[in-house]
Amino acid sequence: MIDLRRLQLLQALDQHRTVAGTAEALHVTPSAVSQQLASLAKESGVALVERHDRRFLLTGAGRVLLERAHVIFAEMERATADLHAYSAGDRGVVRVGAFSTGISDLIAPALAHLRESHPKWSFEVVQAEPEASTEMVRTGRLDVALTMSTSHMPPAGDPEFHTESVMVELFDAILPYQHPLAARTHLHLSDDLAGEDWIMSAPGTAWYSCVTGATNQAGFQPRVVHTVDDFSAVFALVRSGLGIALMPRLAWTGHNPPNVVVRGVRETARRHIVALTRAGASAEPLLTAVREAASKVPVPSVGPFAVAG
Repeated sequence: MIDLRRLQLLQALDQHRTVAGTAEALHVTPSAVSQQLASLAKESGVALVERHDRRFLLTGAGRVLLERAHVIFAEMERATADLHAYSAGDRGVVRVGAFSTGISDLIAPALAHLRESHPKWSFEVVQAEPEASTEMVRTGRLDVALTMSTSHMPPAGDPEFHTESVMVELFDAILPYQHPLAARTHLHLSDDLAGEDWIMSAPGTAWYSCVTGATNQAGFQPRVVHTVDDFSAVFALVRSGLGIALMPRLAWTGHNPPNVVVRGVRETARRHIVALTRAGASAEPLLTAVREAASKVPVPSVGPFAVAG
C-alpha cells in the first residue's frame, strides 16, 4: 500500500524538480526526501522518477500515479472538510432504528424536517423492535435506536450506553362507536374498563407488559379474549364490537377508522420512549427533531382526557 505522505512528496518533486527544492517546500531534510523517494519506488514496484543531473523528472509510471494522487488528495480534502462540518454539527451519516409506530410518527416527520434544516445529513432507517435494539446499537448496526424503556434496555449506569428521554407515551382506550362508554368524556381504568373484554398482544411483548402493569396496579387482570400483534387488526376487532383495547398513543395517531372512538383514561398505562446510543456518541440533531415531532402527537381533545376518533 502506498503511503499518502510519499505521494505528496512525489507531487512536490514534480513541481520543484530538485531534492533541495522539494525538501524546502515540505520543511524536511534532503536526505529525508531521498529516503522517502526510495521507499515509494519500493512500494510501487516501478521506477517513478528519472534523474537528469540535479533535476528529477517523472517517468510515465510516475505521471500515471500522480494523476491518481490528485484525485486522492481532492477526496482527502473533502473528507477533512466533512469531518470539520460533522464536528460543527453540519454533517453526518446516521443509521437509526425504531419500532414501527416510532418510525411513522416520530422518525419520519423528524427526518422530513432535517432534510430542510440539515440537508447534508444522511440517514438510514431500520425497523428495530425494542428486544433487538440494544444489541444492534452495541454491535454498530445502529447509531441511534428509538426504543422503549423495557427490560430489554441496558441497566441504568451501564458505561457502554447513553440514553436520552424523548417522550412519555400514554395509552388510550379504543372503543366501538356504539359502546356505552363512548359517550363519556373521560374514563377510569379500573372503574370503567375492568369488566370489559380486552384485545391485546401476546404475553412477553412491550404492549402487553405496559398494559398489564397498569391494570395490576389498578387492582385487576384484564380479561383478554383476542390476542393480536397488528394494530390494524385491533381496529377491525374493536369496530366489530368484539372488545376494547388500551392502545399506545402513537398507534392510533394518523388513523381514522370508522365506528371507533378514542378516549383518554385516568391512571392509564404509559411507556417511556428513549433514544439509545453508544457511550460518547451524540444523537443530535436527530434527537431535537424527534422531540419536536413528539410534541405534535395528537392528544384526546374532547374534555380534559378524551376524544372521539
